[in-house]
Amino acid sequence: MTAVAESLSRDARIVGLISLGHLLSHLYMLALPPLFPVLRRDLGLSYVELGIAMTVFAVATASLQTPMGFLCQRFGARMILIAGLVVNAAAVGLMAFAESLLGLCALMALAGAGSSVFHPADYSILSGTVSEHRLGRAFAVHTFGGAAGFALAPVIIVGLTAAFDWRTALMIVGGVGVGVALLILASSGVITEGEGKKKAGDGISLRTLLTSRPILMFFLFYAGSAAANVGVNQFAVAAMTEIYAVPLALANSVLTVYLFAVMAGVLPGGWIADKTTRHGMVIGVGFAVCSVLVALVGVAGVGFWLALGLLTVVGAIRGFLQSSRDVMVRAIAPKESVGTVFGFVSTGFLAGQALAPPIYGVLLDLGSPSVVFWLSAAFSVLCMLTALPGTAGRTVR
Repeated sequence: MTAVAESLSRDARIVGLISLGHLLSHLYMLALPPLFPVLRRDLGLSYVELGIAMTVFAVATASLQTPMGFLCQRFGARMILIAGLVVNAAAVGLMAFAESLLGLCALMALAGAGSSVFHPADYSILSGTVSEHRLGRAFAVHTFGGAAGFALAPVIIVGLTAAFDWRTALMIVGGVGVGVALLILASSGVITEGEGKKKAGDGISLRTLLTSRPILMFFLFYAGSAAANVGVNQFAVAAMTEIYAVPLALANSVLTVYLFAVMAGVLPGGWIADKTTRHGMVIGVGFAVCSVLVALVGVAGVGFWLALGLLTVVGAIRGFLQSSRDVMVRAIAPKESVGTVFGFVSTGFLAGQALAPPIYGVLLDLGSPSVVFWLSAAFSVLCMLTALPGTAGRTVR
């Protein structure tokens, strides 16, 4: 019993520290948007220019995520994670001293570079240190931490700005990140993954990464998942005001409920991921249900309140499926290359986020709000097809 308790305590500490860093990384992604009106006034920037700064962050993260995976594979993930968190946090803190678009974009690029380490390093550490039978729950807590970071960002940033000012707010949240990085550094006795250099030939090669069918299928899965989410996260509010003729405030409540439903589904999904080996079937069925429910939301005849209920169920299912997805990706990755594979396939998520919004925007501009939901449903079907058993279920060699 003592050995079990010690194992549980060790796993809890690892998962807690890594998930706390993940929470901060997501909080940093949304550190600036709540401040846009203030930054526009104090720095004399337009919303287009502030949007450019956000794009710089996204491009830096997407460009470096796979290379960071190779660095984790070569040198070990723990120090890469610590360095990335320090860079990310310091860049956000230094934004307090920005006076121009150029300076802000330079710091956003630096923050994006720091942010690029989290998926490859976090998954490498969790996969390499947490007990096998708790891995699904570990992934779930990690995912929950990221979702909580998104949810807390506006509250914390706006609250600190109200108490002090926006520059102090950024310095405070940046300082917290540096402190967490030092805490992870001090936990070397627990988080030991990746100690010492590895042989140059260890791990997956770039050629294999770019030609492996299982990995490419998961890249496509992540891209489709992101594109499906964009339809709800970014365009459901505008579409529902037109389909159901409801006020903007009421339509916005749908998004709030949906996001909380996603969070509510994450932890139970982690428990199921540890109890079953049929992850592909779980994901396939889940996305099949999501595709039907989202398509129904685009039919005005179902009524607004039923549509709200349908999207709430969709959010819970999508949150529920995330741990099974992570366990499947981990299963196809060579042991020494888990972070590299996660870094590459999650770049597909960034690609989907970048490419899908203009398509949905065109649909709204053409006066086809219902098609927004039907297209999101179609992307869910794509996810279902890429995750079915036998599609991407074997370890890459």
